[in-house]
Amino acid sequence: MFRKILVPVDFSPHSVAAVDVAAKLAKQLGARLRLVAVLDVGDLRVAVKAGLHDFKSDADVHRAVRDWIKEQFDRLIVPPDVPHTRGIRRGIVDQEILAVIRTWRPELVVMGSRGLSHRLPIGSKTAEVLRRSSVPVLIVTGK
Repeated sequence: MFRKILVPVDFSPHSVAAVDVAAKLAKQLGARLRLVAVLDVGDLRVAVKAGLHDFKSDADVHRAVRDWIKEQFDRLIVPPDVPHTRGIRRGIVDQEILAVIRTWRPELVVMGSRGLSHRLPIGSKTAEVLRRSSVPVLIVTGK
């Protein structure tokens, strides 16, 4: 059935809940997880929300955000008996998620209903992945 499950994360409550749901599914099904965060080249909200500032160059911003993402990955709870990998991609969020779907070829995507900045029931990135994905997408709301 599902042997590979992709979980895009932005560390919002909704994506953290998606990791939890995906980990439980993976454990029951014997599937592997791939957790992917996308550093949006045009989006510095993550840096601002993380309290990062005083950058001298774009490279400093990207390095700081990448470090913040790695710290957030370390806080996610994935049971040790669930095989998983973590990755950071750089680009436009929905396009990068769709690229991972094309290259890694998961059988399922589990993602949060909205990200850090959305107040709508479903965020624009989630809606775009849902619309364009070649595999089923399970949408999870935060706790």
